Amino acid sequence: MPDTQPLEPADAQAPQAPPDLTGRILGDYQLLRRIGAGGMGQVYLARQLSLKRDVAVKLLRNDLTTNPVALKRFQAEAEAVAKLNHPNIVHIHQIGEHEGLRYMVLEYVEGRNLREYLVRKGPPDLAVTLSVVRQVVLALQKAHEEGIVHRDIKPENILVTRKVEVKVTDFGLSRFFSGPAPAVNLTQSGVTLGTPLYMSPEQVQGKVVDHRSDIYSLGVTCYHLLAGEPPFRGITAFDVALKHVQEQPRPLSELRPDLPTDLCNLVHKMMAKNPDDRYQSAREILRDIVRVRDGLAVNAPAPTAVLTLSNSQPNNVASSSGSISTAPSGTVLMTGMMPVVQPFPWARWLLAGLSCVGAIACGVLVYAKMNPPPEPPLASASSPGLPDIRPAEKLVPTRERELIAALDNRNTTPEKMVRWSIELGLLYVKERRLDEADARFRKLESEQFGPGGPLKKLDPDVLAARDASAAGRLGEAVVMAYRDTEAAAKASNELVMKVVEIPYPKFPKFDKPERGLAMVDALRSRHPDLGQAVSDALNRNAVTLGKTKLEPAVLEQLRLPPRGGK
Repeated sequence: MPDTQPLEPADAQAPQAPPDLTGRILGDYQLLRRIGAGGMGQVYLARQLSLKRDVAVKLLRNDLTTNPVALKRFQAEAEAVAKLNHPNIVHIHQIGEHEGLRYMVLEYVEGRNLREYLVRKGPPDLAVTLSVVRQVVLALQKAHEEGIVHRDIKPENILVTRKVEVKVTDFGLSRFFSGPAPAVNLTQSGVTLGTPLYMSPEQVQGKVVDHRSDIYSLGVTCYHLLAGEPPFRGITAFDVALKHVQEQPRPLSELRPDLPTDLCNLVHKMMAKNPDDRYQSAREILRDIVRVRDGLAVNAPAPTAVLTLSNSQPNNVASSSGSISTAPSGTVLMTGMMPVVQPFPWARWLLAGLSCVGAIACGVLVYAKMNPPPEPPLASASSPGLPDIRPAEKLVPTRERELIAALDNRNTTPEKMVRWSIELGLLYVKERRLDEADARFRKLESEQFGPGGPLKKLDPDVLAARDASAAGRLGEAVVMAYRDTEAAAKASNELVMKVVEIPYPKFPKFDKPERGLAMVDALRSRHPDLGQAVSDALNRNAVTLGKTKLEPAVLEQLRLPPRGGK
């Protein structure tokens, strides 16, 4: 069941969708495409004309621009984010108004949020999880030090780049530490499961909310990240909220027996019903995350180790490698299950010594083979993640490998070949791997799926064979637009025009470019992702060339996003 399933009555009238403002210019910013929408407005990818950089522009809904409460909250979010200058928090550049539109300009983060990641790939590797959680905790530590509680920590508000750099966003519900918060109306129209799934018990009940509420929500998010599902579900938001107050989650160790016990304990401690039983600060969480992380690198426990745990930890914990007992001082003594070494006769010393020398030599060879000299550090080595344990390329290549394998399969149909080639090419564009994107689209342009001739039926594979060349060329035009030079922008526009003017094999040659435009529109309808990418590229070209309108008029028409499709 989707986490954000609407809870409105079946006969409730859906709110009217806000108009798409793609292409509009708000002062120094040109809106390139809509990338999100929420309860208070829309978010667009935009181009700052003066600095030629991508930003995110958050627009307040028109019907809220005259609402004093909404305006106050919008202003409060801007002020809250402005106070939080931290590498793991989305930065705010500006807040302004243009022709009655209230907007906020934020740092644009290329990546996806944790919810999208979980839907596509499921729970990440443990090293990636620890890196992500650690960075979120660092962001919360900064916010809490400034006296700000986020109040809406959930996977949708945690952005992750392909280098596993985390940015916490959407401080729209944030507030300074204060007294009782208003109780959430869980029966009102428009409330979705996306919020109560991660709410703390005190937040649901309208009790005093402080930074420990964020710690609870982070614990629920960690549970979701590790288990692949949130701890509580229900038919309505009220059902879910009630479970947060009354029920205990299923032990994480039952769902993921492969996880370290200390990590499971850490998550459950964050999710304690009573705020006094949780971690009392982000700093405490960071301390235990580091312990879990360091434990991953140890293949065998030391004979005796001393760990300082909080008072809420179990007094006695058993492990497969030893036992743990609590000392009166509050420390925990770990006694490893080491075999007792018996004395042996002197005649065996020589044999033992030779065995040790051989073992050491083999060990050195194996170690050298499996641990080559380290590569020079990357420019991003100073990122706030955990570069010593995280695989930097884990978040993207899975889909890339799937697409490449499918495209290399001889049984792949032309229709799927075109669709997946477009997806892979646009994936490369999104990652700014422009040379690879260009090569992929050129390969698509040159594909030969079968004999030409008149189109006798609207078969998807036959249509794909006719679309391949045009789709490849449009993809090349998209790549050129992202070169961000005037020469490339002009070449991109020219290539789009060539596609518009090319007569399709199934029709006799037409002199009017409108017929070509109709064919391109049909192509964009069949492949809406490519259509949106072409629209974005032409908007980008206009910005690069410093023009408000493109010539000829056909290009201006194509700047508008496609009207849908299959």
